[in-house]
Amino acid sequence: MRTGAEFIASLDDGRRVWVGDELIEDLASHPKTKGYVEAIAKFYDLHHDPEFQDRTTFVDEAGVRRSMDWFIPSTKEELRRRRTYYETMMREVGGTSFSRMPDSSNAVLLTYIDDPEPWETQSIGTEGRPLAQNIRDKWAFFADEDIYTSAMFIDPQTDRSEHGSAASPALTIVDENDEGILVRGVKPVGTSAAFAQWLHLGVFFRPGLPPDQVIFGVIPTNTPGVTIVAREAYVNDDAANHPLAAMGDELDCAAIIEDVLIPWDCVFHVRNVEHAVLYPIRVFDWHQYYILVRAAVRAELMLGLAMAMADSLGTFQIPEVKVRLAKFIEFHSILRASVVASEEFGFITPGGQFKPDPQTVDTGRAYYLEHYPAMIQELLDLCGRVALMYPSEGQWHDEKLRKWMEPTVTGAHGNGYDRIKMARVIHDLFLTEWGTRQQMFDNFQATPLRMIRFLNMMRWYQTPAGEAVDFARQLCGIEAADTETDAQPDYIKRIDRPANLASATP
Repeated sequence: MRTGAEFIASLDDGRRVWVGDELIEDLASHPKTKGYVEAIAKFYDLHHDPEFQDRTTFVDEAGVRRSMDWFIPSTKEELRRRRTYYETMMREVGGTSFSRMPDSSNAVLLTYIDDPEPWETQSIGTEGRPLAQNIRDKWAFFADEDIYTSAMFIDPQTDRSEHGSAASPALTIVDENDEGILVRGVKPVGTSAAFAQWLHLGVFFRPGLPPDQVIFGVIPTNTPGVTIVAREAYVNDDAANHPLAAMGDELDCAAIIEDVLIPWDCVFHVRNVEHAVLYPIRVFDWHQYYILVRAAVRAELMLGLAMAMADSLGTFQIPEVKVRLAKFIEFHSILRASVVASEEFGFITPGGQFKPDPQTVDTGRAYYLEHYPAMIQELLDLCGRVALMYPSEGQWHDEKLRKWMEPTVTGAHGNGYDRIKMARVIHDLFLTEWGTRQQMFDNFQATPLRMIRFLNMMRWYQTPAGEAVDFARQLCGIEAADTETDAQPDYIKRIDRPANLASATP
């Protein structure tokens, strides 16, 4: 298993990374990037800490201890074990502030290894090339080396009007030979890509998608011709006043890929537009489960902050405040129930994975996105001016100022400085560029609310001839309609959901 020191050393590999206006020479030491490097190093080191090893590692069939990143659940109990791993890392590294640590990003690979063959059989122009074996080999390599991958699937937001005619700068196959495919273009979204060892390239369908832009595969981040361009960093190195923002910024990145040859053994699939319509949303099913778990833990954090602040302010005993605090209990309870239900209604895939129910996962994610902004406002309102007006660290330690300011933060329970520390966390999470970027990111990571609902309706079992409609027709005395129920191919259905989910649940 990789250690934190090994991860830090791996970054000195010649990669080209821009952050804002700067070309960063050393990610491990530069103020804009070192905090997040240290956070990832802590992530890796937790796997070696005896206190956490039963939650962060497993021993495989060969007797090798590995990170739970590479654990493939085959039962409901094993799926819950993977959830415990996620929860542990969220609590210990950033308190849910980092959504693209290795455990999140590498989860995307689980769908590939579950059912590799369609990626090969559905490819166009690759007859005879062992793309399915490429997937198996890369999974084994990534697990052996404990590699951190970053998924880059989104294409540029160019002219989307009906008559848009500008050439797309999206990643495109421009040539191929016996060695591999030559690609050129931009992948504009890959959070944490600057820190990953390998880039995982893919695509989501869009109208007019050309076959030569349907590319799935992997390349090392330091490949010559690859430049990572990250937005301006929102990190704040004032750890006393900004305890969360000082931990680092995971950075949302683009990859400029200039005439890079992807070797055939790194190619998973090319050129099938229909495949790009159907399969990529399933690739992220495991990642969506991670997002739902994170949402439940974030809701728990918000509940704790709201209760602790009400206790400090002395408002906890006010009936109206209790009613408002109950909203946080409901928010957390519903999300936690969604996680448990997705596991309870999970099913065994053809590859032997015990997979959480995608419909339940997406329902929980939609609930979170729809209600999260209101919960933020509720928390800030319960805090009043406390989340904005509180002494800075320097003011607190100035004797002349403190004697006047300390009484202003002294509450019913706890000392004034404890309230200040709570206020700093709430302020960082919800009232800074660092925090509001997270809110924006949550709205769009792995599909926004409207798209979650649309993609949920693209599941093969969501049709007017499904079980729910049969029940309604039976009660109404209506014969089953002659409705097409089966437009999607079998290789999609078998990783989506069994025909009868209830009977498939252990």
